[in-house]
Amino acid sequence: MFFTTVGIEWIYIINEDYSYITARSIIFKIISIVMLFLLVKSRNDYLWYAGITVFSSVGSNVLNYINANKICDIRLTTNINWKKHLKPIFIIFASTLAVNIYLSSDTTILGIMKSDYDVGIYSITVKIYNIVATLLGSVMTVTVPRLSMLMGQGKMKEYKETFIRVINVLALLVIPGTIGLMMLSQEIVLLIAGPKYLESTNALRIIGLAVIFSNFSFVFYNCVLIPAKREKQGLFNTIAAAIVNVLLNICLIPMFAYDGTSFSTVVAEIMTTVMNFWAGKDIIKSTVFSKRVIHNLFTVLIASIFVAISCWICKLIFASLLLRIGASVISSGIVYFVALVLLKNELVVSKLKR
Repeated sequence: MFFTTVGIEWIYIINEDYSYITARSIIFKIISIVMLFLLVKSRNDYLWYAGITVFSSVGSNVLNYINANKICDIRLTTNINWKKHLKPIFIIFASTLAVNIYLSSDTTILGIMKSDYDVGIYSITVKIYNIVATLLGSVMTVTVPRLSMLMGQGKMKEYKETFIRVINVLALLVIPGTIGLMMLSQEIVLLIAGPKYLESTNALRIIGLAVIFSNFSFVFYNCVLIPAKREKQGLFNTIAAAIVNVLLNICLIPMFAYDGTSFSTVVAEIMTTVMNFWAGKDIIKSTVFSKRVIHNLFTVLIASIFVAISCWICKLIFASLLLRIGASVISSGIVYFVALVLLKNELVVSKLKR
């Protein structure tokens, strides 16, 4: 908590200095991996493991603080307009808290109503889901400062143009990524967790759908509602989804165990996506339903069908787990790209013309 505050990473995000953040993060992650192999050799080394985990996550924040002095003058001050800042801060904090509650309530309720075995199976599902969702959605994080700036300056024409590109890129990446995750769920579980966790395959296929909606919900909330100062609507939407998620867990877990928890997460993410869009529809309705977005979505959906077919064929041909995964990723990527070109996807065609 201390180093996260000292790290002031938001300064670099505002200035869109992502090359520095990326390079710094990769260096410290590599150092941490080396330290893990050197210092963590038995279960008794848990303190070393905890220390290295902290080091890998926030150790580089010390460098952030030192380097930030080149960008701005950092100093303590008591001249703060608390009334202006505290209210939106607490609303955003409460919204983040509500998200964490409904994301963690799955495991908690599952543990209460079922067994540690079910929790163990579901934990692998959640771990893989978080990795994929973060990986596919990370590209969207860089758009938040730019969209916030454009709306704040009243440049709505530029804002809507940028927002269309953001939605198109998100669909271009997230939809085929989700299809690939669902098609290769069994192989991914075997690779990451081993055969003992194969029962989590179906839960992973179900929760995979949440990847799409969680990323679109993130964009609607952070790129529309917060810049428009509609944090309250976002908080209400998140609380409503959290309540529905908890109720669904209570109803579904007795019959479907971890499959039920996965389904409740999907429903909660769909709810937040729809409600966040509805709260900002007066701003983005014309962009989300524009011809460019609809055509892009159509081409992505058709091309994603070929991704599924490609993965299915590779699963039939290759017996080796690594070959199956590698061939599926490479072949589906090629097929997806070719299909987008043939379907004249705007983003892909414009990149090829450059």
